[in-house]
Amino acid sequence: MIAALFLASAVAVVDGGTLRVNGEHIRLLGIEAPDIAARCRKGGNCPPADPRRSKDSLKHSLRDPITIIPVARDAAGRTVAIIYAGGLNVSCEQLRKGMAVYRPRWDSDRRLARECRFARAGGG
Repeated sequence: MIAALFLASAVAVVDGGTLRVNGEHIRLLGIEAPDIAARCRKGGNCPPADPRRSKDSLKHSLRDPITIIPVARDAAGRTVAIIYAGGLNVSCEQLRKGMAVYRPRWDSDRRLARECRFARAGGG
């Protein structure tokens, strides 16, 4: 898979863990952010952040250049990618800010765990 460069103005934020680029939904590797439209079931293992704050956090993290490195496809057929904005890994930034939680089972080849020093073996 080939890395692609985009300008921040060409990227739309769907929620704290998903971007839309040229009409395609792209999920951030290894994290779960709260969905804007979904509600957490009582007793569910949901991200603790407020959905709107998580989305705004991701939006404010986007700065040029944005590099998208596709890693896989998820069960819904969306691209899962490592995304850098202004040289920073935005999955790591969302974790650092408490706007998402690390999900080891979603971290292909533990790439995010190696890059984010706070992404531990715990999580779901």
